[in-house]
Amino acid sequence: MACNWKDRLAQIEQRKKVLLDEVNNPETTAERMAQIETESADLSREEKEVRSRWHLSEALTVDPEPAPGAPAGGQPAENLIEQRAKQFRAKNKMTIPMFAEQRSLLVSSGKIATPTAVYQTIGELPKVVSSIVDDVEVIDATGTGAWDFPYKKTDAEASDVTEGSEIAGTGATYDKVTISPKIWGVLDEVSNQVAKMTDVAYTANVQNSAYLALRRVARDKIVAAIKASGLTETRSNIALDENYLRTIVLGYGDDENVIGGETKLYINKADMDTLGKVRGSDKKPVYDITFTDSNNGTIKDGGLAVKFSLTKLTTGEQIYGNARTVKMPLWGGYEVSTDQGGEYFKRNMMGVRGLATAGADLTVWHGMQLIKQGE
Repeated sequence: MACNWKDRLAQIEQRKKVLLDEVNNPETTAERMAQIETESADLSREEKEVRSRWHLSEALTVDPEPAPGAPAGGQPAENLIEQRAKQFRAKNKMTIPMFAEQRSLLVSSGKIATPTAVYQTIGELPKVVSSIVDDVEVIDATGTGAWDFPYKKTDAEASDVTEGSEIAGTGATYDKVTISPKIWGVLDEVSNQVAKMTDVAYTANVQNSAYLALRRVARDKIVAAIKASGLTETRSNIALDENYLRTIVLGYGDDENVIGGETKLYINKADMDTLGKVRGSDKKPVYDITFTDSNNGTIKDGGLAVKFSLTKLTTGEQIYGNARTVKMPLWGGYEVSTDQGGEYFKRNMMGVRGLATAGADLTVWHGMQLIKQGE
């Protein structure tokens, strides 16, 4: 019996909302915060696994009716992924839906099923892309135009009231951020040896090339938007020393709370290496750095723990905050096309072009911080 992945994802989302309410409650104890952090990490891991299984189960589902042109004699019909792969090889062009149940394939962990009878993989260098692409809030904007995101600039201010005089308190002020659709394009290339593979393996290699390239574009657009936004809080002269972690955590949020749980540190490898070399008076490392995968992990200083993600950033600059305050609308599917002519033919390569219509920007006042070691 097939599992109802959609229901489980809804349960996970509901549980996250309950935990977020506890995090935002100033009466929540430090002990309970630690428990919430552990449960939140477990929920995130389960969510990724559920989405991966869901996408894989859909890819492996075989149509009950024979596909058009399927051979007679009771032979099994091709599954949907094989049909699409044949069409892609014939046309050298495909459009892939960005969203499956409100989740963008641009940032998903789902993979195309490939044959296991023969080895169908071309060895490549690792191509991990920062999970900041997965952390921001992705919005299905298909069929719409530009999106307006209102935000609060200042809170209401109370003042003393004198009888007979006009009340002098001021109300909260608001503004908005507009995100308009723009075309994000990438041009990558792969060995034309992939053309010798089976239809499914061929499609997987070409699609993955465009998928990773589009993720890199999305990462760069998100980082650039945060650094350029007027809503980003810039904090300068924050040294990468024994006080770094507490300084950034206690410097986020207002004067009466420390916002944890959903916050994350985005840092490059060189700066993380600097933090790893910081020693205390006992000559032992100040920070305990552990990885949950090749891109993400946790950095701890005593009882203080902060999630981090290795990200392409300028050395001496980091980003810290709640990435969900960054919105990334996506307008429609992304298009992948190939070309083996011209210069590609001379070099025995295949050009892969990916196009997506998207946008990204920060939508909450001081939702993200730009941390600098210099001015």
